[in-house]
Amino acid sequence: MNIQEWLTQVLARPAADPLDWESYRVTMDETTWKALWRDIEATQAYEDGLEAGLRLLQATQQHRGQLGPRGYQANQILLYRSILAMLDKADRWDAYLAAWETIWKHTSACLPCRGDALRDDGPRLAPFVRRPDGGFGVPPLPYGAVPPKTLAVHFLYQQLHRKTLIERKLAQERAGKLVADRRPLDPAALTAEAIQARLTQIRESAG
Repeated sequence: MNIQEWLTQVLARPAADPLDWESYRVTMDETTWKALWRDIEATQAYEDGLEAGLRLLQATQQHRGQLGPRGYQANQILLYRSILAMLDKADRWDAYLAAWETIWKHTSACLPCRGDALRDDGPRLAPFVRRPDGGFGVPPLPYGAVPPKTLAVHFLYQQLHRKTLIERKLAQERAGKLVADRRPLDPAALTAEAIQARLTQIRESAG
């Protein structure tokens, strides 16, 4: 079975029917994963990529116990980023920003970051730093203060630059100043509201 047939098989299932463990494991395997997303990008099948990302994210919740804490978080981050990437490549800026905010609201997965980044990129980084109480957002580092060695930073911080660019493009478009046209929207594409609802439902299924 080639990679296109595998993707077709994954998407042929009802959306409410999460992938079984073996299909999920094979799909998330590095070799299959890279081939799958190369094919999606080569064919510009971004809506299929979005749907695949949402279904795999749902399956990640279902198979959380088998993945273990580290595998679960790693796959979550990978899939959330993939979903945003598909919306970005499809020029679905409104949907991207709405999904970004939904993910920010409902997730708390972090990646380690060097503490001196708080000194170098404080205003942008500070809202994404996890506090000891589990929340996010720390005050600016006082002048002359020694930063901590490491920080736990919400994974969306690494997508902040792209989000800012998309916000700028959207503002230019609304002001009639955008130079290039967007890609046409697939008539069968999920609406921004439907994507938000799926993301929220998936998160709530985690309990």
